[in-house]
Amino acid sequence: MRVLITREKSQAEKTAKLLEKEGFEPVIFPTIRFEKVDFDEKAVLQADIIIFSSQNAVKFLFEKLSPEKISNKTVIATGEKTAKLLEKKGLKPLIPEIYSAEGVYKLLSKIPDLKNKKIAVIRPVEGVNTLFELMQNKTDIYPVPVYKTVENIPENLKEVKNLLSSGKINLVVFTSPSTFKNFIKIIDKSLLRNTKVAVIGTTTQKALEKEGITPDIIPSKFTMEELIKNIKQQLF
Repeated sequence: MRVLITREKSQAEKTAKLLEKEGFEPVIFPTIRFEKVDFDEKAVLQADIIIFSSQNAVKFLFEKLSPEKISNKTVIATGEKTAKLLEKKGLKPLIPEIYSAEGVYKLLSKIPDLKNKKIAVIRPVEGVNTLFELMQNKTDIYPVPVYKTVENIPENLKEVKNLLSSGKINLVVFTSPSTFKNFIKIIDKSLLRNTKVAVIGTTTQKALEKEGITPDIIPSKFTMEELIKNIKQQLF
């Protein structure tokens, strides 16, 4: 059973190993890649609370800034793997019950004297603004973009088009709005009618639905492990 993975290459390779262990045949098709962008350290250091939106946010921030410089601040990770990466840096992050902007908002609401806190969100340039909309007028919250997501044209583009056209891809996985948006730039979205589609996260789900595509699989917990568990339940 073939599963097409659209995430960035190094992440796709890790996902491929998880899928192979479960008996799937992964096809790596990275529609995005990441590039670091310069940022102002002061924007991070002046914050009382620092939110990391992803593992990449951790990676690119600490290419420039030492973890020790934020060890006295409240740190929030939006998911388990992001939290583990922060722990490896010697930090002790808080984690929301639900890995989403709404989950982070609920967690922030429990912090005393929040209205007098400054919050920095470490994220990509093209990050979604849901959390900022939820926190509007409640505190000083601002983004600190540390990397950007750019379109990638995979070397196996022609091969994947043929596989999709002939119905030989059983499932396509989108892990972010960017993976999907760049996918439909290089491949006609009508080809997704020939396969099932899985997504991680409500933001990715909304990006697909905006284009008239309803995902077949959405895990309740937004992790790759949970997604693969759902795929096994529904496809096998």
